[in-house]
Amino acid sequence: MKRRICIIRASDITFISRIHRTAQALQESGKYEVSVLSIMPRRYDPTKYSYKTIYIPIKSRVLKSSFFSIVRIVEGLVKLFFRANKQKAHIYIPVGIEDLIIVYIISRLKKTKFVYSANELEGDRKRVGNKRVNDFLNQQVIKIEKWILKKSDGVIAADLERAKVMEKWYGLDKVEVVRNVPIYEDLKNENLIRKKLNISQESKILLYQGMLSPGRGLEVSIEACAQSSCQSRVHLVLLGFITEDYKNKLQRIANNHGFKNLNILPPVPWKELLLWTKSADISLVLIENVSISYYLAAPNKLYETIMAGVPYIASNFPEIQHVHKVAKSGLLVNPENVNEISKAIDSLIEDKALYESCNSFSEYAKTVFNWSLEQKKLLQIIDTVSLQ
Repeated sequence: MKRRICIIRASDITFISRIHRTAQALQESGKYEVSVLSIMPRRYDPTKYSYKTIYIPIKSRVLKSSFFSIVRIVEGLVKLFFRANKQKAHIYIPVGIEDLIIVYIISRLKKTKFVYSANELEGDRKRVGNKRVNDFLNQQVIKIEKWILKKSDGVIAADLERAKVMEKWYGLDKVEVVRNVPIYEDLKNENLIRKKLNISQESKILLYQGMLSPGRGLEVSIEACAQSSCQSRVHLVLLGFITEDYKNKLQRIANNHGFKNLNILPPVPWKELLLWTKSADISLVLIENVSISYYLAAPNKLYETIMAGVPYIASNFPEIQHVHKVAKSGLLVNPENVNEISKAIDSLIEDKALYESCNSFSEYAKTVFNWSLEQKKLLQIIDTVSLQ
């Protein structure tokens, strides 16, 4: 008899590839019956997945005012709790702090097991604008996680450096690491971006894909492109979620620096993302040191860039350094130094030998950083918990 596993996330999971890869690996192992619960807009038909997806509608979404935000949050969490409890899973996998609290309560009521698969450092997030209040809230989150995780059946992090921090914060003997890497693919050359934006073959496409928000090096990337000696041939493409206010801000920065080739595209389904990444000439992985969580992360886009065989310009941070020592398929820079980023852009465009070297190294790197290896770790962790 297959064991039931329930993965829960109190947010939109449409574009969270880690959750989908986890669910797919567990379902296709043949040992588990997997369901994924989320609070998300129904953008795509969930029946296309090999595992069961359950969308939890929030009726109070019609109350658009921020005054009712607490109402929307409470409704979502209460519904998520009852729906998760209804699954009667043998193992629950929460992803964030809200999910962890819900799953912990269920585990006490039903004597079920749970493995925390942390998407980021929850104790180092920006929750409110006021720094003192934000620091206080994060301290409370750390206390809650420390208390609950002592009673968990396992903890998984996405990065080596984040795992070390979690072991220190929570007094845990071992936090397992399962990287956010894509499924192995040998991709043919793609022209999705060029066709979409009618960009010539002579021009170079610099791509940033992912959440488009402050702290991700977008402002400095625009300035670096404007400063590049290859400016007239450089097209900066931003692919992902963005608010209208921030979009307007980035456009103003481009206009103020005389950079005319800024393009912003909406997000694409996670299964299509590698094809869009392959369409670029250079990938930007410039996260800023705005928090411990950012500083110690190796973003998904770094691994996706390696899999696509596209040279990267990435932040010279600890976890990214770990990956770069193996991959060697790009350049590391100070993500706040416009001159450094601009020089890296020029080097990859003008130095053909360097560019080809990065491409060549990525062929080896993709054999190291791919999901077929990481899912073995995941299955081993869950199998061990299941047999306990």
